[in-house]
Amino acid sequence: MKNFYLILSCCALFSLTAHSENFSGDDFNGAWESDGGNQKVQPVGWHALYSNISGFTSMKAGTVSKSGDDTNAYPTIENTFAGSIMWGTKTGYVIPGILSLGTPWIYVNTTYFTAATGDLGVDGGVEFTGRPSKITFKAQYYNAPTSDIDDAAHIKVYLWKGSAESTDISGANHTDEMSAVLAGNAGATLIGSGELTIDNDIDAFETKEISIDYTSQEIPEKMNIVFCASNYLSKKPEKPLEVAEGNYLQIDDVAVVYNSTGIENTQNEKLELTVTRQGFSINDTSVQPITIYETDGRLINQGLVNNGRYDFPFIPGKIYIVKVGNAVFKICAL
Repeated sequence: MKNFYLILSCCALFSLTAHSENFSGDDFNGAWESDGGNQKVQPVGWHALYSNISGFTSMKAGTVSKSGDDTNAYPTIENTFAGSIMWGTKTGYVIPGILSLGTPWIYVNTTYFTAATGDLGVDGGVEFTGRPSKITFKAQYYNAPTSDIDDAAHIKVYLWKGSAESTDISGANHTDEMSAVLAGNAGATLIGSGELTIDNDIDAFETKEISIDYTSQEIPEKMNIVFCASNYLSKKPEKPLEVAEGNYLQIDDVAVVYNSTGIENTQNEKLELTVTRQGFSINDTSVQPITIYETDGRLINQGLVNNGRYDFPFIPGKIYIVKVGNAVFKICAL
């Protein structure tokens, strides 16, 4: 019996802490790079699951590829076979397609190169101190007709403070692993979370949203978003590693959405601010004055929002106070 880890980097099991990066995680039209195993690619600042095992039989595969073009790029996240075909027989297993702000990993317990059980997780995320009401993104999803496995795409978002240490079923150590954070293990306080399952085909991009349910009034320190083309993300380690080969999830235009804060008693629950690195949009097309402040009260920008859009180069991970008309927002860009 052989046990394998499919991880993003050789140091992933030992140094996976939250990190703050300038990533093009809004519209994916920025820089792309090879994934950690040089199998396929990933948008800079995001991390894809891959397999990079070689030996008697090769079990190499990437799960994320670049679709579209340079002016409208987006990732295709696909459940992918990792293995080879020998004497007409497939030898290997299907790994779930994952793209995350944290570092995905998968442990596969195999018998003669056939997957028996597995353990899947994502470690860390990015530094983030905002409290958005939800995230939005565009999605397409495809169920491969060649697979008889009942599968679905699964997306999670969660915010927390502190750090949790945990071990997987093989005994390997992890820091801020997803299930430990969501369970509020010692050292980590879950601030808020949300999830979405997509099980029906989506032939053209549709806007999806995930509301964040806050269980604490505290300010988060970190956030992670996980896009997975398989619902194995939500299964228990003792369950068989069953992933529908060929199912894929395509995403675009990831953004965070804020409600007004109620500062100065000007709360407007109907007005929403959707933030990207390039600026923001609001669900109101009227012309309104805009002022943007540092948290110390220093004015850094002002103008008019027109047709619901306003351009401003937000720095990822930094807190801003944005006033739109009489509504005030405390926001943090991805």
